[in-house]
Amino acid sequence: MRKKWFLWAGILFFLFVALFLLKTDPFKGIAGIFLQPFWRAESYLAQELRDFFSKYLILIDVKRENQALKEQVLILKQELAYYQERENLYQRLEKLFKISEGFKHPQVVARIVYKAIDPYLDQIIIDKGSKDGLMPQMPVLSLVGNEGVGLVGQVVEVHRSWSRVILITDPSFSADVKVLRTQERGILKGKGEPYITLEFLPLYSQAKERDILVTSGQDLLFPPGLLVGEMVSVNKDVQGLFKRAEVRPSVDIYNLSWVVVLLKVPEIPI
Repeated sequence: MRKKWFLWAGILFFLFVALFLLKTDPFKGIAGIFLQPFWRAESYLAQELRDFFSKYLILIDVKRENQALKEQVLILKQELAYYQERENLYQRLEKLFKISEGFKHPQVVARIVYKAIDPYLDQIIIDKGSKDGLMPQMPVLSLVGNEGVGLVGQVVEVHRSWSRVILITDPSFSADVKVLRTQERGILKGKGEPYITLEFLPLYSQAKERDILVTSGQDLLFPPGLLVGEMVSVNKDVQGLFKRAEVRPSVDIYNLSWVVVLLKVPEIPI
């Protein structure tokens, strides 16, 4: 303990003498010779500390700028995605509005707000109802790429601001259709699966795979010529009296967001 005290006392005495000698002209040069290394070291360390803190502050500023840029890029990406989605939406709606060119009846564009998750109940809810002119049994349509207008389903329940629609794949759906190539008629039925069934096709029918089905218009429910689907297989039914076919729907009904309701009710012959 006493050794440490003597050491510190010696250091303080040395510094005191050095400072005293610096004030005395004859010894300034001598003191400078001995203390110059210490001054240089102190000056070097001070400069290094200044450089370190300067670089540290610059680094902090750079990190802040990088974080601000990242946040700005994220905002711009979100805005870009929003505008791209809006553009896609406008393009889809523009195509849907073109459906009106082929029909004499007015149409209403509707957004799908709910899809049933029951695999045996293919139904949707749309955001249009009686206030928009909708009534039960009205056809629901959509575009099929650049090929034409396809049948989606039929309105079955109408409320003031929303309606329920059964899809062509629903077991309760049926429609009078015909084979476009041969003009032979049959009844299209849903079965709660991705494919639908064509029944009561004449036994002599020449219909085959890849033939296209369209609505016949003979049931007075749907206008003629709506695309329904493509035949993927043709076989005799169990009784052997008719042919039946598996049909792939023309409209990708499971990925729809918007549909068009044709404001047409069944025509009653006079």
